[in-house]
Amino acid sequence: MRFAQTAGTATIRSEPRAFVAAFARRVAAGLLRGTSPRRCRYVVTREGADGLEFRAASWPTATNVGLNDVELAVSPDRHVRYRVRFPRWAAYALAGSAVFGLVFILFLFLFDVRDYLAHHPRSTVPGLSLDQNVAIAWVMALFWGFAWPWILIAFHKGPLRRLMEQIIAEVDVEAAGGARRAEAGSGV
Repeated sequence: MRFAQTAGTATIRSEPRAFVAAFARRVAAGLLRGTSPRRCRYVVTREGADGLEFRAASWPTATNVGLNDVELAVSPDRHVRYRVRFPRWAAYALAGSAVFGLVFILFLFLFDVRDYLAHHPRSTVPGLSLDQNVAIAWVMALFWGFAWPWILIAFHKGPLRRLMEQIIAEVDVEAAGGARRAEAGSGV
C-alpha cells in the first residue's frame, strides 16, 4: 500500500549515535507515553550507527496511531530522515468502513426506506422529494462505507508526521541530557 506512507525530516542537537541509542531505548520502554502498554508494543528490527527501524508488534499497536513500520536515518550533519508506513492501520480503516457501508446498504435493501420516509416526514431533508431523500441515504452509505476511509488515510499523514517530529524532539532532549550526564560523570 504505497498510499499509506509518509516521510519527513527533522534536525537534532545530539550526536547521531547517542540519538539512535536513545531512540532504541525509547522503543523498548514504550514509544508512546501515556498510552496503554497493550497498544504500545514496538520492536526494533534494525539498529545501526546511522539509524534504526522499528515496527508495531501487534494489531492493537498497529491500529493505535498508525506507526506500523518506521525507518529513521540519521546523517552526520544531524538531520533525521524518517519514513512511516501504515498499511495495517489503513487496512483497519478500510475494513471497518466497508463493514459499516455493507451493513448500511443491507439495511436499505431490507427495510422499505421510501415507505418509512413517506410516513415520517420529519426524517426527511426539507424541500427535497421522497426520491431525493432516498438517494441521499444511498449516497451516505456509499460515502461513509467506501469513500471516507480513503480521505481518512490521506488526512492521517499530517498527524503522523507531527507525532514523529514530537517523538524525535523528545528523544533528542533525552539523548543530549544523557550525553551531558556522561560528560559530568567523567569529569570532562
